[in-house]
Amino acid sequence: MTSSNVSAVGERVGEFYDQLVGMFDASLYGPNIHVGYWNSQEDSTTLEDAADRLTDMMIARLRIGAGSRVLDIGCGFGGPAIRLAQKTGAEVVGISVSRKQVEKANELAEAAGVSGKVTFQYGDAMDLAFDDGSFDAVWMLESVMQMPDRTAALAEAARVLRPGGRLALTDNYEREEISEERRPVIENILQRYLTQPPASFEAYPAMLRRAGLCCTELLDVSESTTKQSVRRLGEAMAQNMEQLASKVDPEVFNKLKPAEGENMEMPELGYLIATARRPEIA
Repeated sequence: MTSSNVSAVGERVGEFYDQLVGMFDASLYGPNIHVGYWNSQEDSTTLEDAADRLTDMMIARLRIGAGSRVLDIGCGFGGPAIRLAQKTGAEVVGISVSRKQVEKANELAEAAGVSGKVTFQYGDAMDLAFDDGSFDAVWMLESVMQMPDRTAALAEAARVLRPGGRLALTDNYEREEISEERRPVIENILQRYLTQPPASFEAYPAMLRRAGLCCTELLDVSESTTKQSVRRLGEAMAQNMEQLASKVDPEVFNKLKPAEGENMEMPELGYLIATARRPEIA
């Protein structure tokens, strides 16, 4: 079952990632497009291994196993979903608004020998093409931040969760007050990556409640994730600029790469992990 009802925002995000799909072949994070997790400033873990570490942290939060059915909303190239299935034995369905990402993800699942357990399809988080209560768990790794209405997207995730099912996600939030001088700089960077304004850490539990979910954990992992990733990714991109440029449309690549002298670090933004549960039916 697939959905053809994709919002205008979803179509723009899908086109954006279609244009970037060439970066899969030169991915600095391996088959991932989310940030990594480092234990300290001195931690020398590679970008790919650090991304896998964050994936493993999210897998643990779902508390699922063989026989469970999981929905990956915003599946990217499929690396995290495949890792989840390999580690737990769960069945995973991934969706993306990028048809080219879906194609690459299915190819990766077949190459990993898990195509019987892991499948990917085109679909929009704002209008999920699945029945109520059809998944034991849902995760959203850096995808909710690109959706036009966080609460509505979370409500759709809650709808397809069975009673008692768990949700795990990562998101950015406004960690420090953004000054009037800095706000247009940050907005420009976010808009280039089609990312919505940051969420509020304090308001996250209430947002989850409005979506029909009960927050069970809210964790600030900024120091171990984005603060480290921006610096380390910038260094890796500088070393691999020619290779990356050869994989992506030049116009798109020039739009996304840092301008000369531009600092992509945004200390005002933090990175959170949230887990929630759909309440049992009384």
